[in-house]
Amino acid sequence: MNDYSEETNCVECKKRAICFQRLIPEELEFINRNKTQLSYAKGETICKQGAYASYLSYISDGLVKIYLEGPKQKNLNLRIQKTSEFIGLSSVYGENIYNYSAAALTDSTICLIDKAVFKKILLENGRFASEVIKLFCMYEIQTFSKIKSIGQKQMHGRLADTLIYLHSLTYNTRKIFDFISRKEIADFAGISLESTVRLISEFKTQGIIDVSGRELQIIDPERLREISRIG
Repeated sequence: MNDYSEETNCVECKKRAICFQRLIPEELEFINRNKTQLSYAKGETICKQGAYASYLSYISDGLVKIYLEGPKQKNLNLRIQKTSEFIGLSSVYGENIYNYSAAALTDSTICLIDKAVFKKILLENGRFASEVIKLFCMYEIQTFSKIKSIGQKQMHGRLADTLIYLHSLTYNTRKIFDFISRKEIADFAGISLESTVRLISEFKTQGIIDVSGRELQIIDPERLREISRIG
């Protein structure tokens, strides 16, 4: 972590989330005075599951993996978050801890916003609060989708869900597969690395996907969706 990243003024920031676009300059300046901007290198832990959440984290720039830590390093990846998204929204009104861990998939810039300041603006600006609620609902839907996949589907269905989700994401015009390992794909699907490698090879043989190094391309999305549906 680098404490000396070049500070970006919230008023001038060109990568503001929609919710921040609902604020007047004075409110943006209020946040700017009560935030700290940090840089994280690829692979660094941004927040730790169970740790005290003293600030709300905002991804000013970068790609971040959100995951649940389990025993014996058996983690479950929940989702990938990008520039203009939040980490730790549930700590604003819920438990004052992080319910999951987050790690940088790329070099990332994170703004730590004082939670009292964030709450104050939520109470005073309804349009801002509405956009934040939309984001929170999106995260909740993604979590429920993950629970459904892990709890109700076999390995083929889980991996199909994972590949469909990851294939839908891009970062700086590049596919997400450029930034994640096979182990991380396995942790998204909730299956072992060995099973993931075997199933990817199986999908490739069946002409469903094409694989070249880290690069993975879906060739037959209909068949992959059918595997997902069958579970």
